[in-house]
Amino acid sequence: MKKKFLFVFFLLSSFIYSQGDDLLLLQYNKGPDPDGFYRKWNFDVHYLTVLMKAKGKYSNPALTYGFGITAQHKFSKTFGIRSGVSYFNIRYKYDLSDNESTDKITYLTIPITVRVSPSRKLMFETGFLYNLLLSAKNSEIQDVSTGSFNYEDGIFKNAFGMVVASQYNPWKRLNVSLQYRFLKKASKPSAVQKNNFTGVLLGLHFFIFDPMKKPI
Repeated sequence: MKKKFLFVFFLLSSFIYSQGDDLLLLQYNKGPDPDGFYRKWNFDVHYLTVLMKAKGKYSNPALTYGFGITAQHKFSKTFGIRSGVSYFNIRYKYDLSDNESTDKITYLTIPITVRVSPSRKLMFETGFLYNLLLSAKNSEIQDVSTGSFNYEDGIFKNAFGMVVASQYNPWKRLNVSLQYRFLKKASKPSAVQKNNFTGVLLGLHFFIFDPMKKPI
């Protein structure tokens, strides 16, 4: 009897072991999650189509561009943080009776954001931006001594901002994003040139490592 019991126990043990992790997970809700993998680190290069303007009713946005690289660190499959650097422009035309010129403001942006991923293909993001001013130009205001169209120092400044965004993965390493950004810095109430900007950006992101592929 003891030998028969040991033989049956051995057969049952072998059968359960041979089912594998996936079947155990399905039948008993135990064992490793086969879809639970994630990459702790990933990087992307991106291109941005920018449509932003000075806050208020006196300017109209014009399409321009940006590009950059970011690093992402995940603490779990669904939560992570991001930082990096992006070069981007803001371009808009004044809509005033005595001013129809165009401004082009260029920033180097450093984001610090959090990312939440309810699925592998969808991601939501929000956080802060620090925007380092590189240049500020107007299409009509010119320094006659130098021929430059740059604004004088101090009119436009470095500015903090925020971003709310979503990303979707349509194919392998490629993501598309839609972002809403605003930048804010104190300006003189009487000044036409403001340091407050708002608008949307459409992005294409190419990841260095395939987020859909399990790391080795």
